[in-house]
Amino acid sequence: MLHVMMIITAAFAADVVAIEPDAKTGRSLAVVVPGGALVHTAQLVPLGPSVAPTPPSDQVRQAFTRLDDVLKSEQSSLAQAVKINVYVSHPSISELVDQELATRFAGKTPPAVSFVQTRLPNPAVMVALDAVARTDQPTPGVRRSELRRGNDLTRTAVLPDGPAVYISGQAEKGDGTLADATKQTMASLLTTLRFLELTAHDVVHVKAFLTPMSESSMALQEILAAFPEKLPVPVSLVEWESTSPIEIELVASAKPQASAPRVEYITPPGMTASPVFCRVVRVNVPQRIYVSGLFGTKDPDSADEVRDLFATLKRATEAAGSDLKHLAKATYYVSDDGVSKLLNDLRPEFYDRHVPPAASKAKVVGTGRAGRTITMDMIAVPKE
Repeated sequence: MLHVMMIITAAFAADVVAIEPDAKTGRSLAVVVPGGALVHTAQLVPLGPSVAPTPPSDQVRQAFTRLDDVLKSEQSSLAQAVKINVYVSHPSISELVDQELATRFAGKTPPAVSFVQTRLPNPAVMVALDAVARTDQPTPGVRRSELRRGNDLTRTAVLPDGPAVYISGQAEKGDGTLADATKQTMASLLTTLRFLELTAHDVVHVKAFLTPMSESSMALQEILAAFPEKLPVPVSLVEWESTSPIEIELVASAKPQASAPRVEYITPPGMTASPVFCRVVRVNVPQRIYVSGLFGTKDPDSADEVRDLFATLKRATEAAGSDLKHLAKATYYVSDDGVSKLLNDLRPEFYDRHVPPAASKAKVVGTGRAGRTITMDMIAVPKE
């Protein structure tokens, strides 16, 4: 019989549940959030005018300290994080992050955590973080903030308690330049939002997969230009290997739907449906399940490895009161063409073709773990 350890923390009014928490790595297989407002942060790097001479362990520590400070500005804290996304320049940095997580979450409920290897806008930076965390400060609608310390500017957005939409990565090539591709892709995303009867003001987080990272400032400028009427949205960047300059996904607050199912799988006009991913998923309940980035335990680059990932995902979702028919969002990182094809071929074995999650798949330089060429993390919703 499967034995799943579950810990409930009083800090969250005894209602946030960690599935299979691991004290050695400071993370949980999954975290069940019963509702409430959620802070989304931009991608944060270590503070300081220059990080070039800073040792990797110091950069990791500084990044977590900065994340904690930013969350505290929204009446939250690192201890209330339910999901942390880690961006590393080399797999060795992931080991330092594990150590920092174990220290920071000793005696606390550890969050779900995902990893990916990528170059960052500043080549001297070896680690960056973004997070989703609960906040004690209620909000009737999306609230965005900016926190400035010296030359460092951090953006946050609070997703109010209630429905949300997850929009899969969209990509427009434009004239082929990164700047124009970003501009056209944001225009396409705004069209999708209008179809959902939403606006740019409802967006709480944007993630862009782009190339080359050395030109990321132009992409960031075009992303932020799509939010002229309010404070800009938090953004995270990942460098990918693709013939397309950029693909962009987003999370937004949604309007309540009368008599709607817990999760809706939507294909906007002009887009085609797929049996392995959905263009838009609308979650009509406040509950969320954040699953950590999964790594296989079988032979790398094999069908057994991919099936092992889905077996772990099935275990995690079932322990959290969900299943593979209630997935809202998937992110897949692959660093090998062979395993990427295996993922495409095998997903139909596990997904109901009528209700696959919103998803982005990015080919990257590495997954953040030595010897592993695929990782995936998920957001799900409880069945009841």
